[in-house]
Amino acid sequence: MADGAAGAMQARVSAEEWRTRVDLAALYRLVALNGWDDMIFTHISARVPGPEHHFLINPYGWYFEEMTASSLVKVDLEGNIVDQTDSFINPAGFTIHSAVHAAREDAKFVMHLHTVAGVGVAAQKEGLLPLGQNACLLQHQVAYHGYEGLALNHEERERLVADLGDKPLMLLRNHGTLAVGETAAQAWVGMFFLERACAQQIAALSAGRDGVLMAPDAAQAETKEQGRGVGFISALAWPGALRMLDRKSPGYDA
Repeated sequence: MADGAAGAMQARVSAEEWRTRVDLAALYRLVALNGWDDMIFTHISARVPGPEHHFLINPYGWYFEEMTASSLVKVDLEGNIVDQTDSFINPAGFTIHSAVHAAREDAKFVMHLHTVAGVGVAAQKEGLLPLGQNACLLQHQVAYHGYEGLALNHEERERLVADLGDKPLMLLRNHGTLAVGETAAQAWVGMFFLERACAQQIAALSAGRDGVLMAPDAAQAETKEQGRGVGFISALAWPGALRMLDRKSPGYDA
């Protein structure tokens, strides 16, 4: 529970911002529990409720398993820190996340990872293949963006959001995965399915490209329609994810 510095933070922000902070810290902890973190790199961000278009992101140098609601850094769309803190942010994280938050009103939460499986599939010419149920559910929801090096060039933002369009998921070529959502739950479930699909593809392709069985076209079409219910699934899965954090990684809400 919040106390000390956490209590002071909670007292000076709105109830809506505090709820967003708790949900965002939970996403960081869930990524760490799944082994999807990349030391102090990659980022998850959330838009702060209100007209200012501020968003929250991790303090650079913290491991994801350490993240708490009160430790998150609030910045504006120019990357300026707008709340008192001794921490600073990774400029590469600001480039990607500010681009998506500015362009997409529905992108309240933005997740970006560098997992082994995610980068592996992002580096494959054919991208995500219909090899399993997870991929069939998501294929039509995945956008692609070409690799341009470390995301430090602000001019890349326009190209990235153009490639993302209105889709909730993206494979950043040679780089990693990205998921957006109206809620933390939607971003989490989308990323979970995408990362699971990538891991399954890496495993299946160990048999070689000619040795794998693609899902039948009719089944792909049927699963595409069934995949439209991800919002319902996320609402079911998120409370359980928080209960798991309370058991395995308590303190994220401090």
